[in-house]
Amino acid sequence: MHRILATLMLPIALNGCAAVLVGGLFYHDSKTRDQRLAFTTDFQKQNLEREKAGLQPLKWCEELYKFDQSWYAEDKNCTPAPENAKPA
Repeated sequence: MHRILATLMLPIALNGCAAVLVGGLFYHDSKTRDQRLAFTTDFQKQNLEREKAGLQPLKWCEELYKFDQSWYAEDKNCTPAPENAKPA
């Protein structure tokens, strides 16, 4: 009897898990996009301030590698990995 009840309840339980999983994936993706936008904006501001101070601008690929190696790997302009960049 318990096995029959467990078998009947399984689709209901899995349906709820799937909804939570899909929602979590959408949340993670939007969070990642927001973080990338914030990084890009901050990078541009820092380079503007460095330019005003007469300093060399930061290199996009090196900073990107420090920030997110998976995003760095997706960027076609950033290969191979910079030798002097160290993970944060």
